[in-house]
Amino acid sequence: MRNKKFYEFKNVGNESLDIMVYGEIVSGGQDSKWDSTDVCFQDFKDTLDNLGNTKTVNLYINSVGGSVITTQGIIAMLQRVKNKGVVVNSYIDGLGASCASFLPMISDNIYAYNSSILMIHKPMNIVMGNADDMQSQIDILNKFEDSVMLPLYMSKAKDGVTDEQIKDMLSKETWMDATEMSNIFDITILEDDKDLTACINDKSILDNYKNIPKSLKDILMKGSKVTEKVKDKAEEERLKQIQDNKNKENQELELLKAKLLLELE
Repeated sequence: MRNKKFYEFKNVGNESLDIMVYGEIVSGGQDSKWDSTDVCFQDFKDTLDNLGNTKTVNLYINSVGGSVITTQGIIAMLQRVKNKGVVVNSYIDGLGASCASFLPMISDNIYAYNSSILMIHKPMNIVMGNADDMQSQIDILNKFEDSVMLPLYMSKAKDGVTDEQIKDMLSKETWMDATEMSNIFDITILEDDKDLTACINDKSILDNYKNIPKSLKDILMKGSKVTEKVKDKAEEERLKQIQDNKNKENQELELLKAKLLLELE
């Protein structure tokens, strides 16, 4: 996989821009991020509003998904970029799950690797209230599926793939390997082999999925534990630095006291 395991923009020359989405897609702005790997709407807007002479945008994806509203906004921005003549390519570096599965569908070209995985499912939400409140959310989710998700999937579907087939796959929470996704969608499988790395910081998000392959879940859980260890190590080093500074201050105070005592003598 690529070296960067977080969200990043990188200019390649003067005409190409790499956008790496290696984390969860969150709603809100910068202050809504729980972790540096999270992706928000503002991240995209700040850069896509100032493309300059960029002719190609490469989107690298390894994400469990996240906010459908944020993803919809990102897709709208990418469409405006395409309308200006910029070519958008998407690479599913590892996992493209949930809204990170329909995000690449806005691209002119989609690429994946033999180890890549794509997961599509019906949109979800959490709601509290009475029957009317719940029915309202059901209507919104159905409308989002029919008017946003389905057209995006169908725009990259192979000849012969029907709306009903995609809707059935959404209902079943379908996980696809490279061969399966390329049989359904117009996705080019690259020959390069890439290791599937973890792209999740909050392992509780796995509870939202019912059909996640055990092998993939093991990888994601392992990556989550590694992330926690890295954070713990960083916190340990931070606390150690604070203690070292305190020790240094205490030593300086002791030296100052000793110097004052000598002067008094």
